Amino acid sequence: MNENIILDVRHLRKGYKKYPVLKDVSFQIKQGHILGLIGKNGAGKTTLMKSILGLNTNYQGEIIFHGKRMKLSDETLKAEMGSLVDVSFYDDMTAYQNLKVVMMLTKAVHVAEQDKRIHELLSFVGLESSGKRSVRSFSFGMKQRLALAQAIITKPALLILDEPFAGLDPIGIEDVKELLRKLCRENETSIIFSSHQLTEVCDLADDIIILNDGIIAYSNTYTDMKNSGKSFVELMR
Repeated sequence: MNENIILDVRHLRKGYKKYPVLKDVSFQIKQGHILGLIGKNGAGKTTLMKSILGLNTNYQGEIIFHGKRMKLSDETLKAEMGSLVDVSFYDDMTAYQNLKVVMMLTKAVHVAEQDKRIHELLSFVGLESSGKRSVRSFSFGMKQRLALAQAIITKPALLILDEPFAGLDPIGIEDVKELLRKLCRENETSIIFSSHQLTEVCDLADDIIILNDGIIAYSNTYTDMKNSGKSFVELMR
C-alpha cells in the first residue's frame, strides 16, 4: 500500500436487522488530507464513521489503518484515532476538569504530563482563558472547541468529525475550519468530516465523497465535480 495512505476502506458493508445501510463502500485517505463526507439523512455517513472508529461491529469488508487491519481488540491502533461523534461533557465541571477526567479514564496521557497537555489543548482551541469556567456556562461554539480538544488528546493520526459545524455561527465556523487546517499543517493529521453545509465542504476538503443509498455516488475533488457539470443535489438524490 502507498505509504502516504493512512486509511484504506475496502468493500465495507453494514446493515441493521437485514436493512442494508452501507452496501459496498471503498475509499482511501492520504496522510495530512481532509476528506469531506456528504449525503442526505440516512445515506450512511454516521454508520461509516462509527464503523471506522470501531463503534460498529459485524460489518463486512476491511478497514486498513496504518497498514494494519482494524480489530476491536487493538487498543493501540484505536488510540491513534480521535473523534467528535456522540460527544458528551460533565456540565458541572470546568473545561480543565473535563479534559482531566478523559485523560484519567483512558490513561491516554501519563499523569506527570497531564497538566501540561491540558494547557496545550486549551490554548490550541482558544479556550485558555476559559479553562476554569463551568462547561454549563459555555456557548455552543465553545463546547465544539472543547469537543475538538477532547478529540485530539492523544495527538491522533486520524480525526473523524460528525457535523463539526452544526449550530455554529459564521465566526465559529471559520474558527473551527482554521483549527482543522492547523492540525493538518502542523501535525499532518488526516481528517474525515461529515457536513450538510456544502459551502464549508468545498472550502475545507481536499477530496469529497458523496454517499447515496449506501454507495459512493462521487469520489474526487470539488473542482473536478464542478468541471464535470454535475451538482451536489443531483448526486445526492
